Amino acid sequence: MLYLFDAHAALFRSWRVVSYEQEGEAYALQVMAVLRDGSRLELRDYLFADGSRKYAYQWMTAEGVFRQRWDNAPHWPDVATAPHHVHLAGQQTPEPSTITNLEDLLQFLQESLEAATADG
Repeated sequence: MLYLFDAHAALFRSWRVVSYEQEGEAYALQVMAVLRDGSRLELRDYLFADGSRKYAYQWMTAEGVFRQRWDNAPHWPDVATAPHHVHLAGQQTPEPSTITNLEDLLQFLQESLEAATADG
């Protein structure tokens, strides 16, 4: 999974593994990263021995102000993509999300930063 950070190296100023444990196919990963625009990313991704996953990816401004968080906590069953959803700054209720893994997240962030560069 960490190969994705190398594959998207241009997206980051820096990144570090806070913790990583693996046993067989199961793993627990926590990463902190600074993106090339100075914004920050905190991610947790767990694959359990029974094949279930739990994840939360939080994107913040350089100052630590919340921008978006993607996760699969089951507490929003009415979201169309439940349990997968995204929390957006300023909204009380999450939106549906198709970002359910690290590869999708990094692609989204790449496209977002490219769009911001084109606009600004």
